[in-house]
Amino acid sequence: MTGQPPDVRTILDQRMALIQAIAAANCEHLRLNQIASGMMILDQKAEEDGASDDPHDADRTANDEALDASMTLITALEAELAELDRHLAAAIERDEK
Repeated sequence: MTGQPPDVRTILDQRMALIQAIAAANCEHLRLNQIASGMMILDQKAEEDGASDDPHDADRTANDEALDASMTLITALEAELAELDRHLAAAIERDEK
């Protein structure tokens, strides 16, 4: 039994779990984008008020880094999904024979 490629059902279960992980990562990325947008509004307000100090610089940097990490995670998960889809196609073809 060991060494055999996974069956279609197993691959579909893995695919569902991976899609859930992608959805969660996208949700987090959206949250981080909303934070970035809020900081942009604060910047505009500070500019209108003539403030020269940026009290949110550290927060902005941390959020930018989190956005980059989030996008890296999403890209990796999507690549994993593409690989899993190739395995799924092979398993379906194998089962049809």
